[in-house]
Amino acid sequence: MMWRVLVLVVTGTFTWVNARMLSKDQQETLHTVHKRASVCYDDLGCYSTGSPFWSLHRPINLLPQRPEKINTRFFLYTRSNRGHYHQLVANDYSSIRNSHFDASKQTKIVSHGFLENGFVDWMAKMKDEFLKADDFNVILTDWGGGSSFPYTQATANTRVVGAEIARLIKILQKVSNADTTKIHIIGHSLGAHIAGYAGERTPNLGRITGLDPAGPYFENTDRAVRLDPTDAIFVDALHTDSENLVPNIGFGMMEAVGHVDFYPNGGKNQPGCNADPVTHILLEGGIYDGTKQFIACNHLRAYEYFTESINSACPFEGYSCDSFDHFEDGTCHLDCAVAGSCGKMGYHADELKSIKSAHGRKYYMKTTSRAPYCEYHYSLRVTLGNPSGAHEWRGELRANIHGSNGQLGQRVLTDDYIYFNPGQIYSFVIAVPHSIGDIRDVSLEWVHHGLSINPFQWNPFHLRTTELFFQKVEVLAGDSHQKVTFCGSGGTASATQKTLSTTC
Repeated sequence: MMWRVLVLVVTGTFTWVNARMLSKDQQETLHTVHKRASVCYDDLGCYSTGSPFWSLHRPINLLPQRPEKINTRFFLYTRSNRGHYHQLVANDYSSIRNSHFDASKQTKIVSHGFLENGFVDWMAKMKDEFLKADDFNVILTDWGGGSSFPYTQATANTRVVGAEIARLIKILQKVSNADTTKIHIIGHSLGAHIAGYAGERTPNLGRITGLDPAGPYFENTDRAVRLDPTDAIFVDALHTDSENLVPNIGFGMMEAVGHVDFYPNGGKNQPGCNADPVTHILLEGGIYDGTKQFIACNHLRAYEYFTESINSACPFEGYSCDSFDHFEDGTCHLDCAVAGSCGKMGYHADELKSIKSAHGRKYYMKTTSRAPYCEYHYSLRVTLGNPSGAHEWRGELRANIHGSNGQLGQRVLTDDYIYFNPGQIYSFVIAVPHSIGDIRDVSLEWVHHGLSINPFQWNPFHLRTTELFFQKVEVLAGDSHQKVTFCGSGGTASATQKTLSTTC
């Protein structure tokens, strides 16, 4: 007998699965997908396997399963019932009337992604942080009955889950006079596109946050298939794992899908995610969580960053730039004086909602390798003098900035040995997990390294002094927007440290 073989996305690897391994319900769906092009589920609407849901980016296109199979459930938490949920049932109005749902308050609806359910730890932690911040209506969505293998079936099921969230919102409007502009849907991975489907059906939905929106079967597809800016009044997205699935095992998408899109650490490889499996298991305290972190660490960081951002004193400030490379090398600078040039990643991203010049922009920042993840960013622009006798030299530059609340600690500014030319400007960005307060001075240390293919750089007998002449150094604190320029007064920095404390 010939076996049907499917290509399934299994937490970052391709696994070949025999159709006999699937459930009877899944086999029925696979068998009938070529016989029928659509299916209808009462007030949830009709679903087709045709364009735009079939494309080169979605070669295996299934119909969503029955709502009874997916079994979407909604669990309400408020400050009046932090530790126990009240289940909201869409067709049971009394479940809403008898709950703690308060239409005068803002509502947060959270959705998980592939292979998860509404009881995963990260959703509970996010709920707790929300209720610590304010007395919200927090609704955790569980669609665990439809989020399992194969991935292609789970992607199809997201359309029904989105419709069920939209139906719940309509009933909340009818029963409690809920204001859709006060509703914020947060979805991770497939949950981000679920939020998009819900928003598409909900006029004037206030906000959607996509936490590393799933890439496979969504990247480069039609807007109707994926999350996009038309799905809510304000859509923000956080990208953490946007490498291609093959061969780099990336689960997210690089494509911008919101009014504003944030790309921490470039949106691909997150610090601390390159540890070996044993290290992940030890850090997470268990084989399951450790293995999950090892396989999908970059992908999971999206909800960790967002959860931390809710009550963090550190602002998770992002900076508008055309690429992460330009952000890192200081080309874009950190000047937030222009509206929309900076924005807060995560919970407070909606501060950009009314700034139209911010819409369509990409924002970049760096994070630490372990929680707390937020860092403070400092920009340095070093202008070299060009007095008589100045030469081009090769080496590295180090810096330390002192402030009213401490210091950065000495940091190497250059990734490698580079050439420093008299009269030129060099820009750098430093990220640290603490704010140093008001900037007071900057210390620079120049280390010459003459081993290069250029014989004029060798200077083996120290015939010339390998000095750089510092004309001025501009320091900008990204979080506080403080800008200070220190003058070198014709001074030099050789192998010993040079401190500049005189403002220009």
